[in-house]
Amino acid sequence: MPKGLVTVGDLVVDLLLDVRLPLHPNQHQTAKMLQFEAGGACTTILAARKMGLDVAALGTVGDDFQGRMLLDILNDAAVDTSALIVPAESTTTTVLALTDRAEGEHVFLGHYGKGVEIEFSAAAKAQLAVADAVFIPGYTLVEERLSGLVAGLFDWLAAHESRLYFDVGPFSRGLSAAQVKRALSITDVLLLTEDEVPFVAAGERGLDPCRRLCQQYPQLTIALKLAEAGCRIVSRQVDVQCGGFTVDVVDTVGAGDAFAGAYIWADLNGYSPLECGTIANAMGAASVGKAGAGRNVPSCAEVQSLLDRETTGINLSC
Repeated sequence: MPKGLVTVGDLVVDLLLDVRLPLHPNQHQTAKMLQFEAGGACTTILAARKMGLDVAALGTVGDDFQGRMLLDILNDAAVDTSALIVPAESTTTTVLALTDRAEGEHVFLGHYGKGVEIEFSAAAKAQLAVADAVFIPGYTLVEERLSGLVAGLFDWLAAHESRLYFDVGPFSRGLSAAQVKRALSITDVLLLTEDEVPFVAAGERGLDPCRRLCQQYPQLTIALKLAEAGCRIVSRQVDVQCGGFTVDVVDTVGAGDAFAGAYIWADLNGYSPLECGTIANAMGAASVGKAGAGRNVPSCAEVQSLLDRETTGINLSC
């Protein structure tokens, strides 16, 4: 029977434009490509679905074109959206993603959606009660209209044994020390990049603060994403480097979100820490070989192809 995952918030639409970066005033240009795509946690959701997890989404989308688009995409992927809230006259969080594919760079310009505060509902509790794990991105913790949902979720997680995956993200720099401490106290797996380590380690950088966090929070495993170098898995019991995969890069947008979906699938299905990191690296590498993420996220077969190419000996069960 497939494992079940509940995701919380960060349901956004990306408007992707391929441009030359950096942009300068009065230096106009025509974008080489324009594409609307599901972004943020939607990419994690779709990666998890393609790997074989059952996924339910909590949070909100707007009563607008972007919200209807996201609902169609999620429903087409057989994601359970029954507990999503769509308040009247609300708007969907939208991100303008400016990508320079020739240089492998991108810039995000985001606007949080507007609407009523989303509470921790009975429907949300019902979804959580039957799930094996919960995924929450850092963006969710700083979106004001989700504060009630997050507060209720944290109380629920503190009282239950569901496994929590927390992806730090760049906006977690805005969290207070108390918010970081509470999140880490209930987190089982922390996913983050090298640039994001200071947001949860009191400004410190590198592997040593990651190791200290694992000593401070005994249940914690850290998956430190290292771009083309792969990732490092650290806990009290484990400290292992998982090598990356060499691919032709088309677009790096969403690679970290896709990584998270594959890592969660592998971890919930009993793969070793080294295998979890390697599978997630393969998903991330396969993702950057495509334009955008969202619906373009790699399939299980594409991830397996990369694993076979590098003779990792890992066979996926999805």
